[in-house]
Amino acid sequence: MKVKVLCPSIMCADFGSFRSEIAQMDAAGIDQYHMDIMDGEFVPNFALSWADFAAVRKMTEKPLDAHLMVKDPSIHLPYAFKYGADIIYVHFESGNAAKHLYEIRKNGRKVGLAINPETSIEKVQTLFPIIDSLLVMRVHPGFSGQIAIPEVEEKLDKLAKIKNRKFSIRLDGCVSPDVIDKWAKLGIEEFVCGTASEMFGEKRGNRSYKEIIDILR
Repeated sequence: MKVKVLCPSIMCADFGSFRSEIAQMDAAGIDQYHMDIMDGEFVPNFALSWADFAAVRKMTEKPLDAHLMVKDPSIHLPYAFKYGADIIYVHFESGNAAKHLYEIRKNGRKVGLAINPETSIEKVQTLFPIIDSLLVMRVHPGFSGQIAIPEVEEKLDKLAKIKNRKFSIRLDGCVSPDVIDKWAKLGIEEFVCGTASEMFGEKRGNRSYKEIIDILR
């Protein structure tokens, strides 16, 4: 099965060269950009701010997703609407997930649900009818460069076998070229690309974004 969406994680890009980085990725044919918003409470880290999001929004016409790794999504959703997030992911573990998902739908954006490695399919399957995309974390959210949690494989296998599902599945965390190859063949369509994908960091070497994207597809 062909990879439908490659979504670079902007927190892994060169912060000092955002405009150049995004221009190069746009030209290379990237599909979307993954924007991690962290509040230091839901996860022990601070990543992209809404000011960063607003700046990137002005640099590209490609879709931007907002991955809200935050304790209270209701504080952050107005900013996601204001700054033009195309798809918004809220974490099931933040609480009141259905309320936030309906709020996203009401504001005309694509509805995304994110789940941590420990969250089972059974806990969230009642929400499947109201989402456009399920973001499955292969690591604990908050930091790049982690090792994937093996137990997530069983969950992905179950999700890939759901017949007639109306939502896409997006993987996030330690998404290497081998991981993309394996799960794309099994029906997973979308992948967040960080350092493990070799799109960023030392593994990239001197290769262009176009070269890497062609390999990942």
